[in-house]
Amino acid sequence: MNSRFPFKTAVLLCLLVLILGWGALRSTIRTSGETDLSKNEARQVKARKPVIVDQLPVDWEQPVEIVTFHNRPRFPLAMQKGDDYLLIVNNLQWDPGKAEKIRLSVVRDPAQQTASGCYFQNAPMFYEKQADQVRPADAAPLSSETNRETETQTDKPAPEDSRSFYLFVTDGDLSDKKQYTRVTGKLIKHSPRVAVYLDEQQQPTELAAGLIDEVIHLLEERVLDHLAQHCGSLTDVDDNGRFTVLLSPWLGKLQGGKTSINGFVRPSDFREKVAAPFSNHCDMLYLNSALKPGQELFDLLSHEVTHAVVSSIRIRQEQYLGHMLLDEEDWLNEGIAHIMEPGFTNRDYRISEFYRQPEAYPLIVPDYYRARLWRNHGCRGAVNLFLNWCNELDPQQRFTWEFTHHPLTGVDKMEDLTEVPFAELFRQWSLSLASQSLQSRFAYAGLSEHASPLHCGRFLLGGPALRTWDLSGDDQYSLKISSTASAFIHLRADQKRDVPTTIRVRGFPGMQLTLVRIPRSLPQTSLSTELVTTSDSEQNATNSVEIRLRCHHPTQSEVALIGAEYVGPGLSRSDRRPRHFNTEDLPVTLPSTTANQIQISRQETIGTESDNVSEYRLRVPIATLKRDNTSQSLLVKAVVRTQAGQQLVVQTEIDLPASSDSRLAEVKTAPRQ
Repeated sequence: MNSRFPFKTAVLLCLLVLILGWGALRSTIRTSGETDLSKNEARQVKARKPVIVDQLPVDWEQPVEIVTFHNRPRFPLAMQKGDDYLLIVNNLQWDPGKAEKIRLSVVRDPAQQTASGCYFQNAPMFYEKQADQVRPADAAPLSSETNRETETQTDKPAPEDSRSFYLFVTDGDLSDKKQYTRVTGKLIKHSPRVAVYLDEQQQPTELAAGLIDEVIHLLEERVLDHLAQHCGSLTDVDDNGRFTVLLSPWLGKLQGGKTSINGFVRPSDFREKVAAPFSNHCDMLYLNSALKPGQELFDLLSHEVTHAVVSSIRIRQEQYLGHMLLDEEDWLNEGIAHIMEPGFTNRDYRISEFYRQPEAYPLIVPDYYRARLWRNHGCRGAVNLFLNWCNELDPQQRFTWEFTHHPLTGVDKMEDLTEVPFAELFRQWSLSLASQSLQSRFAYAGLSEHASPLHCGRFLLGGPALRTWDLSGDDQYSLKISSTASAFIHLRADQKRDVPTTIRVRGFPGMQLTLVRIPRSLPQTSLSTELVTTSDSEQNATNSVEIRLRCHHPTQSEVALIGAEYVGPGLSRSDRRPRHFNTEDLPVTLPSTTANQIQISRQETIGTESDNVSEYRLRVPIATLKRDNTSQSLLVKAVVRTQAGQQLVVQTEIDLPASSDSRLAEVKTAPRQ
């Protein structure tokens, strides 16, 4: 019995240990699980409701960023007498086919006059590279490029008398061989670096006088050397020692006859491994045979040869790096080509269209054709301004060279070149755009020391259009904003009293908000239009419409200039027909006969306690308007000269009837200013 007791005792002790151990293990598991859960819950709460401790006061003399935690923030504004604000709303989503709507409302409830879901902080100042931050430029181009440049010109054989080229001429699929046509080009003239071919369906005598000589002269003496210095040189894809130019009437009837263009470069032509008809295996440029000598031709050649240089450099980089690179994204490819143009004939009307409706045109469009934004003037105006702004930030003016030699593309390229995240880069560019509008309309120099140019080519500019929201009269406001586009909303209130105001926002993912305070006592200008009601018989008799124009401007100032242009997304430069009228030369009544151009008369100027009101009458012919543009409007701008010599620009827009027998367009209740 004594011998069995130790055994029973041992068994009992083992069971006791197992029970205690299991209990401890369960306790540990429970505790661990609860601890992990509590940590997760803490992280979620922190993400949803961050606590801002010791928030620094903001300087309202500088741009203020509204940092939001969700898409429905609420923020208060101290609307003191005479104060206005500019609210910049950026859509940072990248899908060029998607637009978002922002809805704003005034909160009247005194219990909600506090910030919710957001806080204020000063936005960083404009990004500018300092001289010691500029990365060293490449000592020389790639070796293959250098070899091309040092080849002697005397050993070149004469170019072929005839060559075949493939052109995409329909509105079909780019990857379908059947959408391409074969064109035979006959050599009509060549120089040491250029060979010009003409589509055999035309004769040289059908071309504008001096066109061929001008093409060769500009390429040899102006374009090729300038681009080689600032961007890089061309690759001789077909080893014939010359850059090939094909003149063809096909460019006047592309997409099945729906589209006419002046010229283009196809990146695939520079790829030897791409099969025909998708590549002509030639360094070449396509030109419309209807072109004429002049500044427009100079700008066009500079633009298109820049595309050829970009393609050349990327092909050489592939050989150097040993792997294929993506083609430059369309928005960047067009942007760099625009800023290399010496004049404004290819971009002034595009900038004007972008300024007219900045919220409608996306900046980032990797493929214009597939996004159905091919040759969209507003998009092209946007990217021209964006890359030109980036170029001006570089104190050593090496941006164009670094841009063309950078192997990346798209947003990655821009972030690496500028060393700034795209969201902040886009905000700073938007602030730069805002400064142009504020300088033009309010003579406000708080964001920039540099005055914006009043004219760009043939067009009068006033910066991006401001959308005015009168907080005293309208409780709500909404606006649709395209991806990577900006809306500039002018917040106005009663100018005679302090108005504590809180704004509620119903936004969208990727929304970026920035506030700029417009100081009191700055000159205020506004412009309004309305159609003058006439009978159908009177309208048909004159085949025109009349518009009453009123400009409110400060006392001791005068309206010096009136500008008018037809606008619409698809209008070309010639269709816009911009006109400028010096007000001192205007008649007091409209002529008795209707012309085929806009006519304007000066009515009267009435002085009030707060400002002057100058009235004008415009007569707009509608028989000559472009019939296939259903959304055509008239954009009117006024230049006001103050006593201090400042020039303010204010603009508004009014829809026009499509034809003489159409009913008059309904006047917009809130003119676009």
